[in-house]
Amino acid sequence: MLRLPSASSILLLLPLLLTLADAQSCNWQYNLQTNQPINISSANFPRALPAGSNCRYLLKAPPNHVIHVNCRFEVYPDICQSKILFISRDGDFLFREAERFCRMGQVSRTSNYQSLALAYQSTSAATQQRARLSCQAVAQRVPCDCGWSQPTRITNGVEATKHEFPSTVGLRDISSNQPIFCGGSIVSDRFIVTAAHCMAQRSPSRILALAGDHDLTSGNESIFSLQYAIQSIITHPGYSSIGDSNDIALLRTATTIEFSRGVAPICLPFGQTQQAETYEIVDIAGWGTLGFGMSKSNTLQKASLMTIANADCSARYNLTIASSQVCTYDYLGLGQDSCQYDSGGPVIMRQRSRMFLLGIISYGRACGQRYGIGVNTRISGHLDWLWRYLGGTVCAR
Repeated sequence: MLRLPSASSILLLLPLLLTLADAQSCNWQYNLQTNQPINISSANFPRALPAGSNCRYLLKAPPNHVIHVNCRFEVYPDICQSKILFISRDGDFLFREAERFCRMGQVSRTSNYQSLALAYQSTSAATQQRARLSCQAVAQRVPCDCGWSQPTRITNGVEATKHEFPSTVGLRDISSNQPIFCGGSIVSDRFIVTAAHCMAQRSPSRILALAGDHDLTSGNESIFSLQYAIQSIITHPGYSSIGDSNDIALLRTATTIEFSRGVAPICLPFGQTQQAETYEIVDIAGWGTLGFGMSKSNTLQKASLMTIANADCSARYNLTIASSQVCTYDYLGLGQDSCQYDSGGPVIMRQRSRMFLLGIISYGRACGQRYGIGVNTRISGHLDWLWRYLGGTVCAR
């Protein structure tokens, strides 16, 4: 039987599964508190763990924390045989990309983000090899972060690298058989920003945000893929479908979004000096159609565009483009553009190795035209409204 922490410990220990008839197999979750170390040891410690035993431990820290773990793995005889220690710095409880240890030694690791998983396995009940494991883990706060990307088809675009845009989510209506109806961007651990027109006549109880996905047809392609229910929709009070002014909305998730290498908040320009935001090279990303009236993409697509002056955009559209809007231009003439179902997705500007949300895809003409122009909601024109709801939950850069 595993030894539990004392009742006085402030550690919240949640056993996911413990088969009492066979204490050699177990799954545990530890929710760590800031700077409060906890000890984890193998069954029967300090005696050798039972032959044939297998146990997994999932460690979770609060947001903006990482987990430091230090383990001593003792194996007799000291050869790679039947006893194995696994550590996943991504917190993957299936240990698909985990490190594997089979020799005696001291192992120290730090989680990539707020989860870490470890496990020991005895592959044979008949082996004479003996082993025991003892670990100490602690959660420590780190500065807030945003806009990271794992690597340092939108119409006529190219497939994005897996997890290249970890802030981009697909929005699904569970009452529809469509994979997604719009895109969005994670801006904090409880909020997603999207286009207001995407939310017209939609109930939050029917919306799911698909985070950490790349290929929507694969249920297990990404170890970071998660779905989040939506608690509420906050539409900008000045939104008007005429000209799509103030086409911005916030979605509050029902539970906290867990950040990882594949799921991350994009930076908002709260800490930036005012910029013209004109003639900037930007990325757009989404799972929308690959051309006007064509089928949707199963994989996340990206395209490179340039922002242009609002006056030039107004002349092309023969209508007024507000200062709270920003236009993107297919400056290479490749027919790269956002298209149906890309609405609500991001217009991304890269600065100082970070990704900033410059705009939200709003509307355009027939997509895929060479040298086409799209109209987007300008984020810097809505910072006061965003701050009213995001406040201290957003990482200002």
